[in-house]
Amino acid sequence: MAFMYNHTVLVGRLVRDPELTQRSDSVSKLYFVLAVGRGYKKEDGSKGTDFIPVCIWGKTAELGMQLLKKGTPALISGRIQIRHYEKERVKHFVTEVIADTFQLLEKKSPVDDDDEASLGGPPELDTHDL
Repeated sequence: MAFMYNHTVLVGRLVRDPELTQRSDSVSKLYFVLAVGRGYKKEDGSKGTDFIPVCIWGKTAELGMQLLKKGTPALISGRIQIRHYEKERVKHFVTEVIADTFQLLEKKSPVDDDDEASLGGPPELDTHDL
């Protein structure tokens, strides 16, 4: 019996703002690089970091463009893909993560109390209603 399973989960920060490209009228592709720290230190005491290219497709890509920015900590879930292309008779290989989902790991900065009230904020609780 053969077992094959291609799934990866990464936690890191975006190195730069993502790039959105339209492949057709209905298909979007979001590309960014995720910096993921290694769990060990080098001989000089510094921690290593991997820079992993990530692609997200479709509606999730459009949502990602709205929410993901440089420095955003994110959890990415997807699969590893290795593809190749030929340029000037040289074969190039590309390893990237094709993400199915993402999750932001940091809430947006808190809203000031004055701003919260102007936005409708939480309703006042009247103890007489209890």
